[in-house]
Amino acid sequence: MKALSLTMAALAAMPTFAAELTTAKPADTDWTDAVKRAMVVYDNPDTFVQKVSFAFRQQWQMAVVQPNGSNGKHLKKGATPFNQEFRRNWLGVNIDMATGTRFHTYVRMGGLPTRETYVAGRTKRNFTYTGFYDIYLRQQFSGVKGLTARVGKFAHNFTSDLRISNAEILTVERSLICNQFGLDTNWGAEIDYKPNANNHIFVQFFANDRACASKSNAHKDAYRDGRGMKGEFGWEDKCFAIIGGTHKFGVTEHGHHALSAEYLHDFNNAYHDKRKPGANNYGAGFQDALSLGYAYKYDRFNLLTNVVTAFEPLPADGSKNLGWEIQPSYSISPRVDLVLRYTGMVGKDACKLSSDRYICTQTTAPAWVDSLHTFYAGASIYASAKNKHAAKIMFGVEYTTARKDGADCYNGWEFTTALRTNF
Repeated sequence: MKALSLTMAALAAMPTFAAELTTAKPADTDWTDAVKRAMVVYDNPDTFVQKVSFAFRQQWQMAVVQPNGSNGKHLKKGATPFNQEFRRNWLGVNIDMATGTRFHTYVRMGGLPTRETYVAGRTKRNFTYTGFYDIYLRQQFSGVKGLTARVGKFAHNFTSDLRISNAEILTVERSLICNQFGLDTNWGAEIDYKPNANNHIFVQFFANDRACASKSNAHKDAYRDGRGMKGEFGWEDKCFAIIGGTHKFGVTEHGHHALSAEYLHDFNNAYHDKRKPGANNYGAGFQDALSLGYAYKYDRFNLLTNVVTAFEPLPADGSKNLGWEIQPSYSISPRVDLVLRYTGMVGKDACKLSSDRYICTQTTAPAWVDSLHTFYAGASIYASAKNKHAAKIMFGVEYTTARKDGADCYNGWEFTTALRTNF
């Protein structure tokens, strides 16, 4: 005991040193930054053309469609549960000028050359074509902070889902409530105003020449025969407008709340049997639609919710559609995100199941149903913690149920995987 006391006294007399905690500083740049720098071909702020850079976006994905019951009962004749495609294969150019003007375009390289369809018991490959996914001029106004205008071909911003870039969505496919509007990119004009980080207002007007699922094969649409560089306009084309905005509140260092709303109106006379003979279902496919969204972020947790109501879909004049989406996600690490999603829709002959690409490619499910519900679970694994969406692999599983005329018309699973790059 005496020895222990002497030892403790000796230790107490020794000089003490504070233990210094060391943490590795995150790298300022990584390999994705090096790739982005390599794609800048000109950068000089003292000239009229200040910067010229290339952009590249590619996505390969595959899916296994597994209906409940026997495959022979639900799959189309000659079809298999498996499908795969290069969903995106784009090369882009950005040119920034001293006037605050940006020229931007993405050119599709090859379209969807590996997408399979099943017709009359045989497998067919889609044609290969080249066309503009988007091409526009965007102008910043130095006299008004946050005000920009855009004209050309670009994507619309209706629904909370579609306001997120296709490079940054957390699921392999977007939700059915936004995909049912059947639009890719469209020709039009936009006024966008972001006076500060918490507020955003926009107005978009489109007169598009792209057809959706119910287009007439008699229409001379350049995109049908592979000449995607050409565009056509005429009385069959659709004109529609969207106005919307977002307001963030309760902003702290941990996160924020956000409310959003968008209203869409289609000006064309394709409703209540007034459409001209041979007219196509261009545009949004609904005469009027309203979207309300709420988003919440707290540290690693994010929640996206959206309610959409749409009136007078073309397949059911006088009907209406009500849809909703709940999508929570959580980052378990800087390189891994987990996501869940529940989507529902109701409306007599007004719920578009055909927006789920692989189900309707390979099964006998009808394009429009009275109600549907989908449950999705997935994960994204990122190659870069700094630039998460530069390169990633995504996994997802989704269960879909659909009813028409009081009876089940489709129930089944879809397992998907996607490889995405975005530079």
